[in-house]
Amino acid sequence: MTYNTAAVDYDTTSVDFWSYAATETVQRLGLSAGQSVLDVACGPGPAALAAAQQVGAQGTVLGVDIAEEMIALARGHAAETGASQAEFVVGSMDALDVGADRFDAATCVFGIFFASDVRASIAAMRDAVRPGGQVAVTSLGPKFFSPLYGQFIEAALAEHPGLDVDVPWHRTEDAEVMRAHLEAAGLEQVEVVHEVSALPLQTPQDWWRIATGTGIRRLIMELEPSAAERVQEQNMAWIREQNIDHVELGVIYCRGIVAG
Repeated sequence: MTYNTAAVDYDTTSVDFWSYAATETVQRLGLSAGQSVLDVACGPGPAALAAAQQVGAQGTVLGVDIAEEMIALARGHAAETGASQAEFVVGSMDALDVGADRFDAATCVFGIFFASDVRASIAAMRDAVRPGGQVAVTSLGPKFFSPLYGQFIEAALAEHPGLDVDVPWHRTEDAEVMRAHLEAAGLEQVEVVHEVSALPLQTPQDWWRIATGTGIRRLIMELEPSAAERVQEQNMAWIREQNIDHVELGVIYCRGIVAG
């Protein structure tokens, strides 16, 4: 399973952009001490741990992810930070089974595009939240990892012209499509914000770490090892030639209220 084999790389990369977007997502909820939060497709736990800080020792946080290795990493981070109020369990967003009307808020950061049925998964999150609570879904926007993602695709297709480059987040990169998903899932007062920020690259190698620690890894794995190495070398050379010191990160932050 790609999620398991990539877990450590995802964890390393999350320091850069996943943690940033996760913290932003949680801050937009305005959580209070003592509240309970569900984090779906939690990965190594950046959003869940950000929520744990907000709700404090009297609150509770439940992180759910399909990959056992991701859950193990999240538990480790919780132990490191003393977030004993955060629990992590293996589970799928396609069959979410955490109880109804149990949480004050639910989050899903950079995971909803992996759902078999996006609207059904958002509706399941809604069902887990009490009336008046909030559901926050954060996705990659249309301008992500620019300009390096485009350069990666160009180099990868040169090596493998038949490569399927339709990555999952293309399903949810349109802000209005996301708004429609949340509204169709039964959420009210839906807010959708698309923001683009700069993610610094300290070295050219930072880009390849991002590529192997995100869904782009799937494309790399479909290349022959020697071809993947050539793509990496081409990307590194292009970064140096163009003096690239950052990539643009487009993020769509969505939030809705559960009807009372």
